[in-house]
Amino acid sequence: MFLKKGFLLFIITTIIFIQLMAQTNNDYAVSWKKVEAFEKKGLTKSALQEVMKIYNLALKENNQVQQIKSSIYQVRYRQMVEEDSRETNVFFLDTLIAKAKAPAKNILQSMQAEMYWQYLQNNRYKFYNRTKLAEEKSKDISTWSLDKLHAVISLLYKASLTSDDLLKQTKLEGFDPIITKGENTRHLRPTLFDFLANRALVYFMNDESGLTKPAYHFTIDDPKIFAPVNEFINASFITKDTASLHHKAILLLQDLLKFHVKDIKTDALLDADLVRLNFANQYAVNENKTTLYEEALKNIESRYAGNPGVAQAMYLRAMIYHTKGQQYAPLTAKDNQYEIKRAKDICDEAIKKYPGTEGAANCQNLINQILQPALNLETEKVNIPGQPFRTLVKYKNVKKVYFRIIKTSKEDIKKLDRRNYDKLWTDIVALKSFKNWSIAIPELQDYQNHSVEIKVDALGTGTYFLLASIDEGFSLQKNIIARQLTYVSNISYLHNNTSDYYVLHRDNGQPLANTFVQVWETKYNYNNNATEEIKAESYTTDKNGYFKLKELKEYRSFTMQFKTKEEELFLDENNYNNYYNSYEQEIKPVTFLFTDRSIYRPGQLIYFKGIVIKNGKKANETSVLPAFNTTIQLKDANGQKLDELKLITNEYGSYNGSFKLPESTLNGQFSLFDETTSATQYFNVEEYKRPKFFV
Repeated sequence: MFLKKGFLLFIITTIIFIQLMAQTNNDYAVSWKKVEAFEKKGLTKSALQEVMKIYNLALKENNQVQQIKSSIYQVRYRQMVEEDSRETNVFFLDTLIAKAKAPAKNILQSMQAEMYWQYLQNNRYKFYNRTKLAEEKSKDISTWSLDKLHAVISLLYKASLTSDDLLKQTKLEGFDPIITKGENTRHLRPTLFDFLANRALVYFMNDESGLTKPAYHFTIDDPKIFAPVNEFINASFITKDTASLHHKAILLLQDLLKFHVKDIKTDALLDADLVRLNFANQYAVNENKTTLYEEALKNIESRYAGNPGVAQAMYLRAMIYHTKGQQYAPLTAKDNQYEIKRAKDICDEAIKKYPGTEGAANCQNLINQILQPALNLETEKVNIPGQPFRTLVKYKNVKKVYFRIIKTSKEDIKKLDRRNYDKLWTDIVALKSFKNWSIAIPELQDYQNHSVEIKVDALGTGTYFLLASIDEGFSLQKNIIARQLTYVSNISYLHNNTSDYYVLHRDNGQPLANTFVQVWETKYNYNNNATEEIKAESYTTDKNGYFKLKELKEYRSFTMQFKTKEEELFLDENNYNNYYNSYEQEIKPVTFLFTDRSIYRPGQLIYFKGIVIKNGKKANETSVLPAFNTTIQLKDANGQKLDELKLITNEYGSYNGSFKLPESTLNGQFSLFDETTSATQYFNVEEYKRPKFFV
């Protein structure tokens, strides 16, 4: 129900075909058939000549509709046969306007204004950083400044609304050959004044940032912009900024609403009033503009009760609450939790009261968006064998989630075609699962995103897909499926941007001696357009679980396969080495940081531990650093320091401490930072429901 809807004048800057309509005068009908025939044969010049005959006849007989229609075709065909026609056609319209009388003249002026506006939009990059001349008298549009173009466009749109008494008395029915009739919207633009005023508003209401802004630049800050229509049309909006497009838009909206304020049938008035309020909400700078906008929409719903156009006002009010609801945060914006539900309730009411209206259609689209379900999983990449673990389920509009656990392997994962998204899902869902279960999700009826941790029963060593679905059959149609690849292994390894690696037992931290480590280089094969893993060097860890990656003078990407007598760990993730680290690093202390968890809730305590070692020139010269002073910082998701602790290592080269996480700051990826060694450990802070079980 806004400006771009209703009736559209076919503008000649793009390829346009206007269906020829039967004319009351046989001469015009025969001539237009000739034009159509010439165009089908590609005889553009012949078509242009025939259109000129129609134009001269229409001018002679003062047939304004045929005069405008033939003018449109003249510009169109000139664009096909002449060079630089876009620029010359703009000025060619001057000759047509000079010969025309109102209201045909008004329509041609509106057309010319839009041609200038489209020329500016298509060539905007040429005008930026162009120096404005003291006097711009050139007829060459390509040399004009932005200010000059906008001044001309504004004058033309204002000129198109002169003789407004005649325009207000002229109905649109006679202009059907040149105006596209909107579906069920003619009653919203009943006169030529409505039609041309709304075309001008499209321009005046745009946010044109290229204009030079004076010190007294006009801003919309008067609350009367949201006032009831009778108060708004009598309000005074004064400014020294005579070039302001938005000020011109407000004055034109006042004229348009004054024209319809006494209408018995309020359709056109209601439509223009909604245009005004939507514009005010978009560009007003009042601190309480949302409240003013909401009250104005409520006023419309009561003032025009029973008018089908009220459905659009209800939709716009629902959008206010939907926007508020999206700002909901469990700790900082609890008041917004049920705003989306409020928006849905209003939309349900609008659809029930005003079925089949545009507002009802918009409401249905919003409801579809609100009811859209969502499902996502977050799981630790590696978990401990024989122990239950947790996965974080993020969901919206889901009552029950179904789970599958599928055991897989590195070889099986390679066989999956990850380049074909649809086939990948088909293949994964088809894999045989060895464990299935479901869980009911807390349903709050607020249509918000929520999170909850759930328990996954203990698994043996291996590689697994964890699948979650809102459909029990894990259908690929009209369903949401989430997946996580997780590993279950006692093997873990540490390194700190160096070539030194330590392989440890994941549960007790003891070194894993005699662990076999195979390096696989990742390279792209241009012959078959695929990434391949090529077997490289191998290592065996010493009694401390230590091995040193060989130093290379080139950059490479690689994966590592770890094997003990009991199990193996072969993560599907790339490692990278930088030869600058290998050859140019200083021998300095290195800190390994650990946290008790990888995800926390706001307000929880995070417990951490650090082990500081010093690398020697040889592998067997590595040792821990006792009595080592350092400072540990807690940083938020933006990298800003929240707190710090000064610590000193004990005789085993370790230190430990804790921080209380804040409850009223942005959640996300937080970090611990060792100021002395620059070691960093990241962890997540998320709001989710506490589990109802113990691991």
